[in-house]
Amino acid sequence: MNFYDGLTFPAAGVIPFEHHRAHTPLYYGIQFNTSGTLRVRINRGREHTLTGPACFITHPGAFFEYSLAPGERHDFTFFCFTGPRVQEYLRSGLLDLTPMPAAISREHKFAETLRELLRQRELGNYPESVNLLESLLIQLRRQTQISAFLYQTPRLQELVHELRAHPERDWDFEKEAGRLSISTQHFRRIFRRHTGDSPQHYLIQLRLAQAANRLAHSEKPIGMIAAEVGFEDVFYFSHLFRKYYGIPPKKYREEFFA
Repeated sequence: MNFYDGLTFPAAGVIPFEHHRAHTPLYYGIQFNTSGTLRVRINRGREHTLTGPACFITHPGAFFEYSLAPGERHDFTFFCFTGPRVQEYLRSGLLDLTPMPAAISREHKFAETLRELLRQRELGNYPESVNLLESLLIQLRRQTQISAFLYQTPRLQELVHELRAHPERDWDFEKEAGRLSISTQHFRRIFRRHTGDSPQHYLIQLRLAQAANRLAHSEKPIGMIAAEVGFEDVFYFSHLFRKYYGIPPKKYREEFFA
């Protein structure tokens, strides 16, 4: 028996804009909303409303209703899986069906893993897909285990929301620490606990993600896009973009408009 046996991946994809679904799934599924407002209701219970990066697990035996608000960009990503290996995930606690929909604080790593999972599935690389799926499930378990510590400071939660909405602004994290009445060192520590990254690194990733979206959906010059998302030096922007995405901005755009 192959070590990776016991899974199939019947469906996966990305829904960029408005969407509504109400059903009892045939498969297990990771449902990840990148941005915008997501509403989820399970077994016709209380409705949960989440904004920004959020994830929930769909599964057979429960009725799920979820919708993406109109007029917003979401890039909602779903990945479905099934097979006898899932029972091992349930028995071991790797897959927990009890948590409610949750905000994802370390969304960059989660989103990157999910994107790579979709790519490997498309390529037919089965062992790599199993590894990436299990990595996502581990990240979800860690998310729920540390959730009690994530929202100690409402202002910090508000700040992260503002960063996601406006990464292009000239942010001064020493001033933000002062607004929280804590030292800069302590601010960096709790920010990393909340997001998994330092404030500056988190901001850079947000700006690059915003730039990638504009490169894919507009024909503005690269230098203009760099300036719009907060990079004054287009050469520095190009260097960072290639470092994070593996290809230059121009090549990234060409792949979308090919």
